Amino acid sequence: MRTKLLSIEPSSGAAVTAQTAIDLWTELLRHLERRSTELNAEIRAYPSPIARCDDQLPKLLEQRARAVRLLNAAIELGATPAASAAEATWLDRLQGFLSGPDAATDDDAEAELRSRLSVSLGQRRQEAHKE
Repeated sequence: MRTKLLSIEPSSGAAVTAQTAIDLWTELLRHLERRSTELNAEIRAYPSPIARCDDQLPKLLEQRARAVRLLNAAIELGATPAASAAEATWLDRLQGFLSGPDAATDDDAEAELRSRLSVSLGQRRQEAHKE
């Protein structure tokens, strides 16, 4: 099941605010939660008995393990802090999350969210250097 994404793009020439990155982060977190739930349901409903030559179940199990790892890492990262000094640290940690070992995905919706969030972070950093 593919999730339709809402477009959250700044108007041309407008500075990207931290809120845009936060909105995209929240959207990615919700997507990871939905994806984990969907994969759990798909595995529970998987027909049995399972033949040794079945190649779909191992892929589902791998996808679920990845989704759970990402969701746990996202929860650990948490929401953005209110203080601007702490925000810079959080943005660095978020960039690490986006470029971490589980960054590669075959989930188109997740890949799009990651890409949009990376762009937003880059623009946010440029803004911060101008201030």
